[in-house]
Amino acid sequence: MNFSRFFAKNGRDGGFGRRFSRRTAWTVALAASAATIYATSLFAAETEKDAIFKRAEAVAPLLEDGTTRIANIGDRERWELLASTNSGKQTIKSAESALKQKSPALPEELYKEYYRNGNRSNYQREYGRLTRRITTFALAEALENKGRFVEALDATLVEFCALRSWVLPAHDHGAEIYDGKAIYSDLGSTLAGAEAAIAVNLHRDKLKPETVAITISEIEKRILKPYEDSVLVKSHKRMWWIRTENNWSAVCHAGTIAAALNVVESKERRAFFVAAADYFSETKFMKGFTNDGYCSEGLGYWNYGFGNYLLLGATVRNATGGKLDFFRFPKIRAILDYAPTIEIADGQFIAFADCSLTARPAPVYVGYLSRLKGYGYVDAEKRGLDANFGLGDLLQTTSFGFDKEVVFPTNANAVANSNAANALPIRTDFPDAGVLICRPNPNATGKYFALGLKAGHNAELHNHNDVGSYSLILGEKGAKPGTSVFVVRDPGGETYTARTFSSRRYEGELLNSFGHPVPRIAGTLQKSGRDAQGKVVKTFSDDVDRFEIDLTSAYPVKTLALAKRVFEYRRADGANSGGVEICDSVEFKPGEKGAFETAVVSFEKIETLETTQPSTTLRFKVDGATLTVAATDDAGNALPLRFETKIVGESDASVPKKPTRLALIVDGDVEKASIRQTFSAQ
Repeated sequence: MNFSRFFAKNGRDGGFGRRFSRRTAWTVALAASAATIYATSLFAAETEKDAIFKRAEAVAPLLEDGTTRIANIGDRERWELLASTNSGKQTIKSAESALKQKSPALPEELYKEYYRNGNRSNYQREYGRLTRRITTFALAEALENKGRFVEALDATLVEFCALRSWVLPAHDHGAEIYDGKAIYSDLGSTLAGAEAAIAVNLHRDKLKPETVAITISEIEKRILKPYEDSVLVKSHKRMWWIRTENNWSAVCHAGTIAAALNVVESKERRAFFVAAADYFSETKFMKGFTNDGYCSEGLGYWNYGFGNYLLLGATVRNATGGKLDFFRFPKIRAILDYAPTIEIADGQFIAFADCSLTARPAPVYVGYLSRLKGYGYVDAEKRGLDANFGLGDLLQTTSFGFDKEVVFPTNANAVANSNAANALPIRTDFPDAGVLICRPNPNATGKYFALGLKAGHNAELHNHNDVGSYSLILGEKGAKPGTSVFVVRDPGGETYTARTFSSRRYEGELLNSFGHPVPRIAGTLQKSGRDAQGKVVKTFSDDVDRFEIDLTSAYPVKTLALAKRVFEYRRADGANSGGVEICDSVEFKPGEKGAFETAVVSFEKIETLETTQPSTTLRFKVDGATLTVAATDDAGNALPLRFETKIVGESDASVPKKPTRLALIVDGDVEKASIRQTFSAQ
């Protein structure tokens, strides 16, 4: 198939047909390796469209003729196996309950509330209820196959297709989609469109023909054509996600490609969608992670973004009989490792960037790729696959659930293919991201500290101005799991409003540096931008890890000569609980002085043990840890300190859980000074 001619014939090529040859290096590569397509940088110098068409030529022979039956409704053995799981049983119960409930109302005033007051949650909640009805009825009918849920599914699809916008209000600029002035796709529309596409593909023989027709027509109009046009004809500014490096790329591509594979009859068009996703995954999405696999968006977005990338890859595996591998890229193992190894200790995880404090790696995601590739995360495999597999939505059920080599594999050896379970080491270093996690020695017998810290820069994906931030845990060996305490904690992200992703983003105290345990210099917070970057010098040993960060570039203070933070982690060993010391230093330019303070941020009660202010030594109790603070000038002379406490985001409704900021302030302006914090276990 000559893809330039195919798309020119169908009005999508934009006049570039003469550039493409019938046979390419990609078809040669396919012939050389029928099992897997290996993407290379052979076409880096060619146009984007060249590279996609060449990939499509190789993909097309791997696809079925006619609409892809990724999860054939006739495979009753598989559906009955899924129905036997706890998740499958619960899905049928949920569908039975949903039959008794009315569909949610989605009036114009609810949609446009976002434009009035910035609230994006109220409409999204009700929209999610509607789209979940598609998922629930379609899944329950596939599991049961008795026709009980077909009428409700049919009616819900009709309701969904009648909506004036599938795009979430926060992504519909000025309600231009809702008001019929534009059309493009987003996170909400692509995933919802995928659910509708899978539903009609599974149940097209049971649904009313007119419902199937209108659903496919709306998917074409709202999802597939905007994508196709933005790749082949002219890039739409609202379709920026096609070429982005953040979670939108994975999520929107997962939904778009699943929709195409389920409703597009033409094998050549389906090959184009798969090839485009493959191209943008390699050239864009993979670049959103550092080479060491770190996800600057935070663990929650790892679940959302990379999780949907895994669903995309599994969907394509099923559609191509395992011959196209979206998990072949060199970074994949490191990206997978990020999620389980961002654990500090005792099942507690770092919440850097826009991350929920409760975010944990989804076992189904870690387990799926671990078993597929033999990465050895046995615990995640046990908790996320086989009898513990959660059906989730239609996309997860038809991708993971029908990857028969991984979930409920027919070959028993596949389950035993994993290596020994991975244990957390005493140290996890993400050198490219400037993030370090320090843990106690395995032989520690009593109390211990565990520390997670970051340098990084202030233009990361879902960035907070937080160069130098950290989280500190105090735990005890032999104690009940999950009882360790965050003595100091990076406070995670805020509840999204219109402000969150606007020019006013850093007005939020959880997003600017005030809400993070970092210094404030000359009364100034950190700035945003790529040049606000921590420069790192580090030394490690079995007993002590030392991590030095030059913070100077993060502070827009013209009189500042140097700002530095040094972490010294003394590892617990045997009955010795070790400790943590943090030394913040500042130096102003000759003849200049300025105010200097550092901070502790905690959700725990902070008890003052030294109440005299100012004092050369301050002492506090934070749960089971004692914090001792002292300051000196460049000659080593003690400086007086005072402290202040404030609730972060006290009057800000977007702060879901409000920590306390303990400011540790040198009394008076300084030329050079250091503030040393020492944490010890009681």
